[in-house]
Amino acid sequence: MRFLDIRNALVLSWIDGDFGLDTAYPNKKHSPGTDPWAGLFVVPAQPGVSTLGDEGMDRHDGFLQIDLNYPLDSGDQAAIGLADKIARRYKAGQRFDAPALSETLSLDFVAQEYLVWDPLKVLIRSCGYEQPRQVQNWSRTTMTIYYSAWVSRATA
Repeated sequence: MRFLDIRNALVLSWIDGDFGLDTAYPNKKHSPGTDPWAGLFVVPAQPGVSTLGDEGMDRHDGFLQIDLNYPLDSGDQAAIGLADKIARRYKAGQRFDAPALSETLSLDFVAQEYLVWDPLKVLIRSCGYEQPRQVQNWSRTTMTIYYSAWVSRATA
């Protein structure tokens, strides 16, 4: 369940950040109104081998993408200000834990329980944003947060 553990740690880090935006979560229906909102995506890369053997470690890299969507013609100050706040939470070196055994995600994607067999920390490597651009009827500012997690093959 290591892929799910990593995803859960990142989604919970967003929820716990309490950024005050309605959020579209991975593979869930979302109908934005007229207020600013965020889209959340966890994009894993192919794991790499860190150490060999049955008890070795695999390095899981990827990025958390957060799309900040604001009404057109409202300027970029609010989006960039929020990007600064998000960047403070996701600074390089910050670590986020996967949820504890049988903790349930509050929004959850079907009230499923999220189990962690061994403690797992997700390390933030960098955080940045792209200049706002028009997407459909929104001004979208995309944040990209690169992460790494080391997972033991003995418990994966």
